[in-house]
Amino acid sequence: MLRQQRVKTVWSAPAILGINFGQSYASIAVIDKEGHPTCIANEEGERQIACAISYVGEQVYFGNGAKPHLVKNGKNTMMGFRNLLGHTYDEVDHTAILTAPLIPTSETPAYTVDILIPAPVPSKTATPASRSAAASGTATPVPAPEPVPSTKTLTVPEVTTLFLSTLFTSAKDFLGVKPTACVISAPTWFTPAQHEALRDAAQKAGINILQVLDEAAAVLVGYRVGLSEERKQRGLLGSPEEGDAGETEKRDKKVVVLDMGETSLGVSVVAVSEGEYTVLGKGREDKLGGREFDNLLLKHFAKEFTKKTKVALDLPCGESAPDADKRAEAKLRLAVEHTKRSLSASSGAATCAVESLKDGLDLSSAVNRLRFDGLAAGVYRQVGSKMTEIVNAAGLDLVQIDEVLLAGSSTLFPGLQQHLSLLVAPTTPVTAAIDPSEVIAVGCALQALHLSNLQEVKIGDVLKLADQPVDCLAQPIAIALPGSDQLVTVIGSGAPLPVRRRVALPVEKGVEKVALELWEGKDEVKVEKVEREKFEPEEGDEEDEEEEEEDEEVKTPVVSKSAYLGLVELAGLKGENVLLEIIVHRGAGVEARAWEQGREDEAVKVEL
Repeated sequence: MLRQQRVKTVWSAPAILGINFGQSYASIAVIDKEGHPTCIANEEGERQIACAISYVGEQVYFGNGAKPHLVKNGKNTMMGFRNLLGHTYDEVDHTAILTAPLIPTSETPAYTVDILIPAPVPSKTATPASRSAAASGTATPVPAPEPVPSTKTLTVPEVTTLFLSTLFTSAKDFLGVKPTACVISAPTWFTPAQHEALRDAAQKAGINILQVLDEAAAVLVGYRVGLSEERKQRGLLGSPEEGDAGETEKRDKKVVVLDMGETSLGVSVVAVSEGEYTVLGKGREDKLGGREFDNLLLKHFAKEFTKKTKVALDLPCGESAPDADKRAEAKLRLAVEHTKRSLSASSGAATCAVESLKDGLDLSSAVNRLRFDGLAAGVYRQVGSKMTEIVNAAGLDLVQIDEVLLAGSSTLFPGLQQHLSLLVAPTTPVTAAIDPSEVIAVGCALQALHLSNLQEVKIGDVLKLADQPVDCLAQPIAIALPGSDQLVTVIGSGAPLPVRRRVALPVEKGVEKVALELWEGKDEVKVEKVEREKFEPEEGDEEDEEEEEEDEEVKTPVVSKSAYLGLVELAGLKGENVLLEIIVHRGAGVEARAWEQGREDEAVKVEL
């Protein structure tokens, strides 16, 4: 009995969910038995679940099983309903609706789909014909009643509730118990009305929603906790306060969260200060997403099909295109999704095969990653330009960004990651260490775990506090290096107030006294022009008459002196490291303390 109890304790896990509810795909994350977040598969074995519902006769299909019905049953297939939450019929862009059409209602848009209702079962009361059959000893078969054609009207919130209930059922079947808490994601640009509509739809699906979490925040939580766990396992986390060797994470960082899904691109510039996040700028592009890659592949394979079969096919097609072309586009769109996954996962060629694409003729072709990157180069540049635009609008240069975090399945392409890495500083990582298609769900699960563990403070109070504006440090606080105008940052700009930082400063042996100048700094970008190397033409080679190339610009982020704050002096040193602690209060008051390691009771305190 004791052994059974011990095993049960070891393998128990909290029944907590994180749901990434995207416009095109959704994913579910749970906390596993070891306490780590992990994305789970649904009943069909899929971790990326299409946000789609299709009514076919008496049957209802959900997820990836519903998408194939776009080909012949598009008017009864509903997709892209998340962004319609919280909107009226007149506010919706109807040209973007690619599936079942919307009908006007007084409050919220709705769909009308064709269904079949089972006919009523005939009465068992004996008829004269049945009595005659019984008397003669022969049975007369009774034909099954035909289902009755009808229509069904569902509002956008009802469709959302129906879809979320299938995700909840999948999670419940996986865990074996009913999940007790959940955090669900929403786009950064969602309005309060849309947040409330999403929360209501989820709660009607039976889900206990603790928080509707911003997608950018979910990415930050997912990467911060996930990478911290990885570094702990590798033994790379040192202590910055004691100056231990090893890989230490920068305390104050400027981070770009780039989320590229199927239908849109979202970019957020965030100041990260020891787990606290301050949004410096954000923006989105509705016409830039994974669908652009789909269109490129559609055009490429349509040309291949026409070249091989001599049958005209121009994709993507417009509203006035023949029905045969529209069916061919629907079929090919389903196929290129698998092609995209292969291109992002493997360096080899990715195949694309469709039976009876048009006029009974099949398509069988392939594209390698080099060819795809050539096709997608324009999209890569658009993504880089949008990121640059939003970073500049936040008052920063790309060289001042410490990390780029990727989210969304469309960021999995190595070509896109390489293009982004060329835009930022060479030391700035473009991070996809956690699967970008799963990181939002992982972040939501970790946030749900954190909120469910809060006991003394009510969750409602925490969420209310999170919505309040936060005072942040406008300029960095830094130490001046002896004999130089350069500063070493102790507290970076954007850190939420109040803030405390402690750093360890090595002291050479024999030094008995140190003086530390503290300054308010200013973040700047130093631009240097480096002359390009000129190559002398060899004998017999004609000299190029092209114009000389301009000198290359090299940008470096620096912190320059802005305002002198004060001096901290420490005497009587005995050869140990000096610890410096700076505290900035909410009212912008600054105080500093310094002491030799192991002698904190003799600390020198200065009000700045």
